[in-house]
Amino acid sequence: MRIKKLCLSVICSLLVLMGMVPATYAAEKEYTIKSFHYLTVDQKDVNSLAQVNIRSNKEIKITLVLPKQNQKGDWLAYGFTSEETFQAFIEKDKQRLNNNVEQNEVGIMASGPCCTDFYEFKNKRGEYIYWRSGFKDLPSSWNDRISSLSTASPSNSYMTILWEHTSKQGKGKGVSFRHSDWYGKTANMASDWDNKASAIEIKK
Repeated sequence: MRIKKLCLSVICSLLVLMGMVPATYAAEKEYTIKSFHYLTVDQKDVNSLAQVNIRSNKEIKITLVLPKQNQKGDWLAYGFTSEETFQAFIEKDKQRLNNNVEQNEVGIMASGPCCTDFYEFKNKRGEYIYWRSGFKDLPSSWNDRISSLSTASPSNSYMTILWEHTSKQGKGKGVSFRHSDWYGKTANMASDWDNKASAIEIKK
């Protein structure tokens, strides 16, 4: 049985290299979001979380996660202490992107490139829901249930945000994923964000 599995693995790898099987079926890199190393807070450079607390003297409300890690395994991120400072960043960032985002060729999964898909388990397993645009309080059947997501294409929308509370509760903290960074990747929630989201938002 082990020999049979090994042979199938070798054959599959050869087919990928020969272009006979799409690369999207190859093993995907693990993107489990556990902890953050903030590069900036409210667009001001920082060198450590301690400096974040000293310089801003405020709690970080929204974290924009980049698909890169430091040597300790912390995910590089931008922090924002309010929705106002976050929106100011978005306006500048959209101008920078200038609609010239290159799309990664990925296999059509779940709802496809039109929408962000939210899954109940890590690595896009279990049941899923999808959302195309705007803010939505999650129904009770999906409250505190999301464990992974795959974003819409950057040509369809700009960013996906998970919020810890509903709009009636003030939304609370948010963790966001820019589609130009994350399209074609699966973000697995861990630590503070696994099964914690009560609202979702897709920004155009």
